[in-house]
Amino acid sequence: MEISDVQCFPLRTDLSRSIGFSQSYYTSKNNCLVKVTCSDGTVGWGECYGPNLAITAAIENHFKPLIIGKNPLQNEYLWNHMWRAFLDFNRQGIFMAAISGLDIAFWDIKGKALQAPIRTLLGGSNDPIACYATGMYFRNDKSEAQMLEELLDEAASYVSSGYTFLKVKIGKNLDFDRELLSQFRCRFPSTKLAADSNHAYNFKEAMSIARLLETLDYIWFEEPLAPDNYADMARLRESTSVAIAAGECEQTRFGFERLARAGSLDIFQPDIAYCGGLTEFQKIAAIASSAHIDVVPHCWGLKLNLAVAASAISMLPENPGRLERRPIFLEMDQTEHSVRDSIFLDSHTVVDGALQFNDLTGLGVTVDESALNKFTLHIDSSINEECFKLET
Repeated sequence: MEISDVQCFPLRTDLSRSIGFSQSYYTSKNNCLVKVTCSDGTVGWGECYGPNLAITAAIENHFKPLIIGKNPLQNEYLWNHMWRAFLDFNRQGIFMAAISGLDIAFWDIKGKALQAPIRTLLGGSNDPIACYATGMYFRNDKSEAQMLEELLDEAASYVSSGYTFLKVKIGKNLDFDRELLSQFRCRFPSTKLAADSNHAYNFKEAMSIARLLETLDYIWFEEPLAPDNYADMARLRESTSVAIAAGECEQTRFGFERLARAGSLDIFQPDIAYCGGLTEFQKIAAIASSAHIDVVPHCWGLKLNLAVAASAISMLPENPGRLERRPIFLEMDQTEHSVRDSIFLDSHTVVDGALQFNDLTGLGVTVDESALNKFTLHIDSSINEECFKLET
């Protein structure tokens, strides 16, 4: 078996209304899929997290020539082959996002070639994966009071559909954030809650929010500070009982080793479509286990990334473990996304807030290629500022 072709699909869809988080509002969703075809006709699909046109250029111009003719089952060898080829440039950023998507595709091929789901190859279980609902994004077409009421009602719809865990967005301004956090706990007294500021705060602001999260019994405080502010995250973690989580902006075992060495986090949140793929994720998980840190993969994108994140969770060790198992929750994006909802023929299903694995080989996800056409961008004519926004 040899790799005979690599194709990228930078995808975009407009939203019916803008949604926002602490750093920006945006009016479209942008994603990147990569298709790897083998000499025997086997096809593997991967997903890359980040600016889709830039990642597409990296794959087509730099990595595709490196891997044509190579054996996709040799994922460790191929990962290191790609890593070494552009070591001066791909240790972080766009090139690593490209490697991530290709690596996921290699694993999809391996599962299909060996007639097994990826979770089986990883040694994971078939048990359903509990999910948490990510949503409650800011609106710029309403007053703060009206927006808060809408967000509370949005959250109620997720709870009524079976979710027992919600992650809310904060980082708009301190007064609004405090009101939102308090009202969510009042409205949902028995629901697990986490808060994500997308690195909006300085240390003292983050400290004041952490104190409130403690009193309101939130599960974790996500990205409280700038992603490279390892020292202040460690100070914050030492000063609060609420778990500090981050890592969606981090890549490779080396980046997460720095976080572990600094004592910055209680929870690692690598995104497998960005951190280096499933091959590198296993090394990140080993670092976390040796440092007694939890791992909850970040998952923002399409059903390919969802499938690989669920497969990874299925094999993660408990930290430290007990008779009554503490679940690791899978992130489930609830925002509007017509690409996510229309281009897949097969995928894993979510029932009552839990992902149920199907029995298909590889990732367990089938892409409807005919449905990709209307969403696919073309580098020669579609480069614009919005295409390069990194959605979080």
